[in-house]
Amino acid sequence: MSKRATCGPIISLFLMSLGGLLLHLRIHPPGSEAAHWIPAISGVASTFALPVMFYYRKTVTWAYLFTWAAVIVGTVTMADYSVDEWVGEVTLKRIILESTIADIAILWAKIPLAYMILRIVRPKDEGDAAA
Repeated sequence: MSKRATCGPIISLFLMSLGGLLLHLRIHPPGSEAAHWIPAISGVASTFALPVMFYYRKTVTWAYLFTWAAVIVGTVTMADYSVDEWVGEVTLKRIILESTIADIAILWAKIPLAYMILRIVRPKDEGDAAA
């Protein structure tokens, strides 16, 4: 496949990351709390460094691994935030509608998108042992 085939998925990943970054900056602007810097730094790296890294064959694997790391850290920190801020009775409806589960689900959508880009930029070779 050509490099042009990566443009759509990379732009999608960029927009998803930009949306997450802007959302986090609105909800928890970085300031005196160290915990607010984690999503800001991760969001800036995911938004601006990863799209470039995904475009090049030499760095696409690192971008894929960084995406996994960011998704795991984001999942843990958002779940922790949700538990810390929880007030009242725990019900299925409240877990679905009032926790960070929706945000976590959107974050996890980055994994298959990142994998698609990885496979476009570095398709599996016939002699690839990992295939």
